[in-house]
Amino acid sequence: MIGKINSFMIDYKIYNVILCFFSIIFLGCESKKHIEGLVVHRFENEFYNSNEQNLKLLIKKYPYLFPKQFPIETWKSFLKDSTRLSIYNKSSKIFDDFETISKEISQVFLKLQEVFPEFKKPKVITLNSQSEYEDRIIYADSLLLISLDSYLGTSFYPELPEYISLNMSKEYISNDIAEKISQSFVYKPNDRSLLAEMIYHGKILFLNKYLTPFNKNHIKFHSNMSKIKWAEENEYNIWSFFVENDFLFSTRNDLKSRFIYFSPFSKFNLDIDKDSPGSIGKWLGYKIVNSYMKNNDVGLNQLVKEDFYKIFNKSKYKPNK
Repeated sequence: MIGKINSFMIDYKIYNVILCFFSIIFLGCESKKHIEGLVVHRFENEFYNSNEQNLKLLIKKYPYLFPKQFPIETWKSFLKDSTRLSIYNKSSKIFDDFETISKEISQVFLKLQEVFPEFKKPKVITLNSQSEYEDRIIYADSLLLISLDSYLGTSFYPELPEYISLNMSKEYISNDIAEKISQSFVYKPNDRSLLAEMIYHGKILFLNKYLTPFNKNHIKFHSNMSKIKWAEENEYNIWSFFVENDFLFSTRNDLKSRFIYFSPFSKFNLDIDKDSPGSIGKWLGYKIVNSYMKNNDVGLNQLVKEDFYKIFNKSKYKPNK
């Protein structure tokens, strides 16, 4: 796990308790009939504009954000913490106008309902939480938590590697939401091969692209434009490298760390490594899935559960030299 960002609203220990709570209990949903009616509950504003007297009312309103094993004095101390208040002030300035992001979230929900009729719009809550990078968006069936303090802009996190902080600006919020929810619909492969893992992530990326057509490609791949351009220009060579080294059907664990896991660049163990985007296997998986969808009459609701062997064999994927 990537090191946590310090001094945010909820201690990481407390945040972990909340995550465990969500994994057990499904919360009530406030679905809306129209995308214009999406309500975003700005918990961080309510919390930092409260006082010791009305804090109990806030705890009653959001009991799932205040684990009972922590006394009320814990939350009272947060209201006086200068570092937390400074973070909140920064967050409130950046996200004073949430209208554009709210509209993007609404579009994601609407498209999800078109593809998956069983999808119900979750209750959307923003907050400032001391969370791990991977947990900046939490989706638990009928609840969506957005940790705004993880999206304060690249320059706000000088202690983090650039490939991580690059993803920590508000432009990534709708992308990360679509990605997180997509993961709940895409079937995980039973096969341990690298190809199965590539196509699994390729499905998520393809669905994400459909859900967020307003986002730029490099955002979906958590990289920068120059590295994605490099991948596009070298697609044939990248594919040949995987084929010639018999990586596709290999179950070697090191291949996932080299080509799937989040990283500053992929590890071909060549001079070109630093020019490449991290997780090139996900990008290649997306290319295979994209080819499959172009050459077959298949809906998104079928794609998410389709066998990866079938996708690969029917994709007719063959990049040009």
